[in-house]
Amino acid sequence: MTGQPPIIEIDGISKSFGAFKVLDQLSFNVAPGEKLALIGPSGSGKTTILRILMTLEGIDSGDIRVAGENLYRMQKNGSLQPADENHLHKMRAKIGMVFQLFNLFPHKCVLDNVTLAPMLTKNAPRKQAEEQAMQLLEMVGLASKAKSMPSQLSGGQKQRVAIARALALQPKIMLFDEVTSALDPELVEEVLNVLWRLSEETDMTMLLVTHEMGFAHEFADRVLFFDRGRIVEDGKPDEIFRHPKQERTQAFLKKIIAAGHRV
Repeated sequence: MTGQPPIIEIDGISKSFGAFKVLDQLSFNVAPGEKLALIGPSGSGKTTILRILMTLEGIDSGDIRVAGENLYRMQKNGSLQPADENHLHKMRAKIGMVFQLFNLFPHKCVLDNVTLAPMLTKNAPRKQAEEQAMQLLEMVGLASKAKSMPSQLSGGQKQRVAIARALALQPKIMLFDEVTSALDPELVEEVLNVLWRLSEETDMTMLLVTHEMGFAHEFADRVLFFDRGRIVEDGKPDEIFRHPKQERTQAFLKKIIAAGHRV
């Protein structure tokens, strides 16, 4: 991860919803292949960052570059101009996102959920898309459920299908937004195991918003602690979880531990 230019560069971005400033002059870089955990209280801006990277939300100011290209602006007639839909579409292809609530198509079987995007956005032939989908379903332990409907799956299985679907577009970057928070506790581990496998078998860059502090501690190369739209602390997992420097980080982790969570 050293010596290469950042794959994500976030430079002084701000974002408000009405009078509420959710991101405030935020800057950080992510190295290729880095596994980055974003932690902090609800409303601190973590999910908004993922949604902005996925171009589901715009920015009010600042700049974002992904793999060296400006995300929200493009070169046209010798100057930087707001990105058009073609540019955003091209940039989106570099990034996959897995949401908190699965977002599977309920009327399509598991296999069709995974093949749809490559066939629509990359014009992949059905046979090729299905072969790739079966490989991905095998990786997430669900090849036997290929013809099942989402309503026949547990929450953990739905989330694993959602991960396979995001991987089907072969993104360079994967974003995970609280992917275990909607699951029953006994189903959390099966999803986290898939993330472990992904980290071991691919060199994808991964950004993870999570309240699973124990997992973040073991999984991440680096942890960012957010509060009120700013990064309060940035460091290796041991530094953040064992020796936090900032009082705000200390107070947050104290509450997490008091609630019975492992860090």
